[in-house]
Amino acid sequence: MNGQDDAAALIIARRGVWMAYAALLALLVISGIWHYVQQHAQVAALLVRMLPLVLFLPTLLMQRRRGHIWLTALGVLYVVQGILIVAKGGGSVLVIAEILAAAALTIMAYRYVRLRGRLDRPAS
Repeated sequence: MNGQDDAAALIIARRGVWMAYAALLALLVISGIWHYVQQHAQVAALLVRMLPLVLFLPTLLMQRRRGHIWLTALGVLYVVQGILIVAKGGGSVLVIAEILAAAALTIMAYRYVRLRGRLDRPAS
């Protein structure tokens, strides 16, 4: 890939990160509200599940590469959490959607990191 292709791919990866981030955050809110209405969880549980994701908002806004590396790790944790919920028999459509959104966030954040590193590297 040349520089122009990398720059275009970086823009696509950045959009993908934003879409996956928004989808996962929305699913966490919907799931938290659903569990609260069903009286399976308190509001604090919703906040605990959302807070790590919300703390990465400055990283997304400032396009920090290192923050996207950590966002990749956080996405993996959300995937594992979803898999553990399904393994305990709590699988629902929302949980499956959360797993898919977290996987998309992980993949797109990793892609962003790789492309950004390639573009930031000095030409040899």
